[in-house]
Amino acid sequence: QAVADQWPEPASSPAIITFLSDTVPVWAIQGPGDRSPYVMKWVQVEGVVTGAFPDLPGFFIQDAQPDQDPNTSEGLFVNASRLDDFPDVAVGDVVRIYGQVRETSQQTQLVVEAAEDIEVVSQEAPLPDPVPLDPPAARSDARAYYERLEGMLVAVDEPAIAVSPTSKYGEYVLVLEKHGVNRLWRWRHEQNGIAIMVDDGSSERFLTREGLPYVVYTGDRVSDVVGPLAFTYDNYKIEPVETPSITPTDHRLPQFNTLGPSEFAIMTWNAENVFNARPPHPSDPPLPSPAEYHLALKKMADTIARAGYPTIVGLQEIENIDVLKDLAAEDAIRVSAYQPVLIEGFDNRGIDVGYLIRGDAEIVDVKQYNAPEGLTSRPPLVVKLQLDLRGGQKTLYVINNHFTSMAAGVEITEPRRTAQAQWNVHIVKDIILAQESDALIAVMGDLNSFFDSQPIQTLRDAGLDHVLDDARPDQRYNYIFQGESQVLDHILVTRNLFEMLRQTRILHVNADFPPPKPDDATAERKSDHDPIIAIFQP
Repeated sequence: QAVADQWPEPASSPAIITFLSDTVPVWAIQGPGDRSPYVMKWVQVEGVVTGAFPDLPGFFIQDAQPDQDPNTSEGLFVNASRLDDFPDVAVGDVVRIYGQVRETSQQTQLVVEAAEDIEVVSQEAPLPDPVPLDPPAARSDARAYYERLEGMLVAVDEPAIAVSPTSKYGEYVLVLEKHGVNRLWRWRHEQNGIAIMVDDGSSERFLTREGLPYVVYTGDRVSDVVGPLAFTYDNYKIEPVETPSITPTDHRLPQFNTLGPSEFAIMTWNAENVFNARPPHPSDPPLPSPAEYHLALKKMADTIARAGYPTIVGLQEIENIDVLKDLAAEDAIRVSAYQPVLIEGFDNRGIDVGYLIRGDAEIVDVKQYNAPEGLTSRPPLVVKLQLDLRGGQKTLYVINNHFTSMAAGVEITEPRRTAQAQWNVHIVKDIILAQESDALIAVMGDLNSFFDSQPIQTLRDAGLDHVLDDARPDQRYNYIFQGESQVLDHILVTRNLFEMLRQTRILHVNADFPPPKPDDATAERKSDHDPIIAIFQP
């Protein structure tokens, strides 16, 4: 303990135990809290290898002589990233290692500097029994539950349901079948501690399923998952040492009917990183080859066809007008004579919002509304359309958006998205409705906002209605993040347009699907967002 005049209350540090042997037990290195008492100290440790993962790169060991404290883990990750070659270790080897204890992104690790600091003492040792996972529902309790098992061999030894597909990072999320849950919802975030994340044993990113040992779809039944429990990117996850048992569900892609003669439809879709095969190009993602670019166009065209050829297709993350021209020329949608619309914005990656407008709708005007003070690098794009419908012609305004990402944190970035919503309110009220008081208006796009968030409420407060308001809460999703289903894309409309709403559909061809096969030309997993389609009839 330490005290000082300005700190009358004693301050304590974790206890460090001195051991008479040459090695420090793993449980002592892990300690009873979420941080090792041995951080930055050089120690020698011994344990049996429970999993080796060259693509992490590193391996896990577990102490063969555990202590009696349930709050201390017996497992530890050995970081081999500083070695020239991955060490010659295998599951079942008993190893003695000298290294420095580090907390890397809050995962306790032993960092090895030299190959000679890893000694194989014996081989084919029996492995400790894996701990069956059954985390509590409260997320705070689940985090403490997992911390006590960090680095240890764990298992999902009873049937579980995949509540997310394999992601481009090789991760998916399970929930034990006994909970009777087949989907986790973002609006129940604090009660989603029952989620069990599974990784692929690498730090790779997969644009296709090539290189993945296996894939799962949302809804698949999974069991026999065994591996050490890692902690990376703020999540505990199993690194499997063998392929689990998977019972697949129905993975067929949906197909919506085409519109009736008196109907029109508005679709919003973040098609995710649609770049052509020519420079200039951002540093990420990689520049596609011509074949990869044309495959992406075919997948997008199949998506639009499966959506029933909507009248207005609002797209986000499109590089330029040439991409939309190429898309409109695809065989699968050429019959609709889609007209491309895009005005370049100022995004540093070169992604813009744009439209495909079906040939039976007349484009009257196109305007981009740049927000003041650099509020957005992707300004709202407004199209004014003339539609020939039952009872005569209708004028329709559509405002396409791509709000600021949540990547820097929801709370930190939400004020900017709220301001972007207010800018849309200004366009609706002070520009359009000020000139046409009965105008039909739709505000849409990837608003990067939850259904009940402040940016969406800002649009509601302006008198706009959400096309998903009448949808069942357990059907309201078009995106899955770390196992939690949610809505990030939205269509809100003026009341006179809302009264024409007949149906809202979400085309589930992405969120529930893993990375596609390399040559797959269908709509399957072109993006991580599902399109939302609102169908209207005067």
